[in-house]
Amino acid sequence: MNLAAFKLITAQQNRPRTLSRHDVSGPDRTLALGYTCDKDSWHVYLQDDQIHLLVYKAARRTLVRHEARTVWNVADLVPDKRLYPESTNPTFAKQLIDRGQGLRFTAFDAVRYARFKGVAFHGPTHSDASLTVPGADSGGTR
Repeated sequence: MNLAAFKLITAQQNRPRTLSRHDVSGPDRTLALGYTCDKDSWHVYLQDDQIHLLVYKAARRTLVRHEARTVWNVADLVPDKRLYPESTNPTFAKQLIDRGQGLRFTAFDAVRYARFKGVAFHGPTHSDASLTVPGADSGGTR
């Protein structure tokens, strides 16, 4: 390899493995939706100028975890099982891949795509009060 090729490869390899809120443009919306090996739903979304990760038990609508940050390590934005391609923003997916993060997807589902096309959020958010918070008094929600 010559010096120019070496510099190009080194630059690619040394790209940041983080993603900032400022790297993600556009309105508040789902960036990725998937699930974990524990069968928890995994929702990454943009809201209130932060990137949120919401993990929840879909069947019981119970919150497992919620974090909001302006900067994330890209590995922390991807579930350990699969993403739904119909609920993953293509620009967001490319940004993760460009930063060296592999993505595993389920098979594309045209019916699911039609159901969510044009919908901003493909899953619950921390602010819609539809998830039960374990241990909260009087059935509190978040």
